[in-house]
Amino acid sequence: MRRWLLVCIAAVVLLAGWRPAPKEPEGLALVRVLGVDGPGPVSLTAVCGGGDQEKEQSRGACGGADFREALEKLPWSGGRELSLTSVSYIIVGGDAALEDVLLSALRNEELGAAARVFRAEDGAGALLAECEDPASALELLERQGVEAPTVVEALAALYKGGASLPLLMEWEGRLMLVDWVEWRGSDE
Repeated sequence: MRRWLLVCIAAVVLLAGWRPAPKEPEGLALVRVLGVDGPGPVSLTAVCGGGDQEKEQSRGACGGADFREALEKLPWSGGRELSLTSVSYIIVGGDAALEDVLLSALRNEELGAAARVFRAEDGAGALLAECEDPASALELLERQGVEAPTVVEALAALYKGGASLPLLMEWEGRLMLVDWVEWRGSDE
């Protein structure tokens, strides 16, 4: 009797820690990488997919007067409805208003504070257009030791005087780390 009880407890413990990989619900594409260009008007580029998603990645692009307005339009900017609940990476172009983007991401229930923040060398939209699978490329950079700050870490650093973000460029369809760039807020 005790053996069965131990086996049942072990099974419950193992199953409690198991979580399936996120899957795309029917007709909904999960955005993994979000690109932001411009201080206003703002241009957004969304790329879905990654290692656990479909091979055919959904993409979307839209614009708005500011980050919040563009974000409201984004779900209907692709071939399928886009969901922002799985955004792991935010790539900002050099002309983006970083503080506004970070604050808006924190206030947005879907985006939140855990997404990693990178900077694009030549603009986020152009960078994402050239890369076949940006989510997998960014995951590879993380496995290689590139520790980009989260939204909340980048915002805190920005308020302390400057956020250091990894600078990315595209090379032969892949994303590569160029350097780290200091972003000092509204003076850039």
